[in-house]
Amino acid sequence: MNRRSVSLAGVMTALTLLLLAWPAAPALAQDDCVEGGNQWTRGAEIELSWSQRRDDPQTKQERYTKALEALEPSFAKQPVDPRTFLLAAQAHLGLRNFAQADSMLTALVEAVPACKEQADEMRFNAWVPFYNRGVEMLNAGDEAAALEAFEDANSIYRDARSLNNAASIHQSRGDTAKAIAMYTEALAAGGAEEANVRAATINLAELMRASGQVEEALQIYESYAADHPDDVLGKLNYAIALVDADQDSAAQEIFGELLGRDDLSFTQWSQVGIGLYRARNFTRAAQAFQKAHDQQPLNKETLENLANSHYQAENYAELLPLADTLVSLYPYERVNYNLLANARTEQKDEAGALAILEAREELAFEFLRAQLGQVGESVYSLDGQIMNRSGAEGSEVEIPVIFLGEGHTPVLEEMLVLTLPAQGDVAGFQLQVESDTPILGFRYEKAAPGGGA
Repeated sequence: MNRRSVSLAGVMTALTLLLLAWPAAPALAQDDCVEGGNQWTRGAEIELSWSQRRDDPQTKQERYTKALEALEPSFAKQPVDPRTFLLAAQAHLGLRNFAQADSMLTALVEAVPACKEQADEMRFNAWVPFYNRGVEMLNAGDEAAALEAFEDANSIYRDARSLNNAASIHQSRGDTAKAIAMYTEALAAGGAEEANVRAATINLAELMRASGQVEEALQIYESYAADHPDDVLGKLNYAIALVDADQDSAAQEIFGELLGRDDLSFTQWSQVGIGLYRARNFTRAAQAFQKAHDQQPLNKETLENLANSHYQAENYAELLPLADTLVSLYPYERVNYNLLANARTEQKDEAGALAILEAREELAFEFLRAQLGQVGESVYSLDGQIMNRSGAEGSEVEIPVIFLGEGHTPVLEEMLVLTLPAQGDVAGFQLQVESDTPILGFRYEKAAPGGGA
């Protein structure tokens, strides 16, 4: 009989992209870290000051260029007055000459270490608009423009957020070497938020494992786990890597530690279950999925994963009531009938198994997958696919869908109206509903007689 595969999405990690407050344009600061100057720096200051005025007849680019021209004699005079570096950096930033701006700010800090804070602030302020553009382009689906913006951002300021996102794009494009290099830089950038550190660590380690650098990947995971002992996802990925490296004993120790906790969330228990399933430790996977199911008993995917873990572990007594529930709640999913028939067979109920298989074969169509998700405030979407097995092409079926809230209480009922594709073909479906009462799950009923079933 066919076995359902546990959904493994979510073990890797991604970043939530947020826009940042847009900084002011480059300008002369009132409290610059270095004062003084000379006749040439004063000429540059005048040009930069004009660049900030709305009534300037010249463009900003023209003013920035003139400021750099005014500073040329100051660079020729040794030693170079430090204010020269500061003003040149401001002009280059205005012209988006990031490599030159970076060079000027580096020279400024070398000449006056006390200027590091202002230099970092200037770098960050220049970085923000390009990081924001990268986020906007990613949200718009323009990966090429997003990568260009993130790389512009990275050229002036090494921040884990833009480095991670650029690395992720390189990863999605299959450029493993560039992705590894940028994830490594993201970790080295320091001062990153926890989510950025996790993303860089896990994605870097997984890429290194995929490219054959197993020991290096395990060292990354081990170091991260030591520094972040409460990060379940980090430990989980470490354990999976240990399993794949045939270090099962060390992996099971981590899995055992995770299963022994009583403070994990639904998502974390689901992640632990997925990790254990990938490690083919099906009995322990069932324990983790049971804890997730206890927290959200109406979550269909968790119930499926729990049932499948018991199936793989050959725990048929535990599987039987779960499979029976799945068939009752979701009667158009043939794989549930397979699970239930198998469980009844193993429990020596041959007649019951045969009856289930006969009921399965009576289905004129089946749902290959039907999952509920929240897509907006008070908006929920039921998405799935329908496969026509023996129904008349073009016939319409109406399936009552009951959306459930706390305590399995029905919140609302909607009719899912479907048109059968050609026999053997698959078509997608979607049903969106709105509810001020939180919807935690759903069930559906068979179509009325004559309704295509």
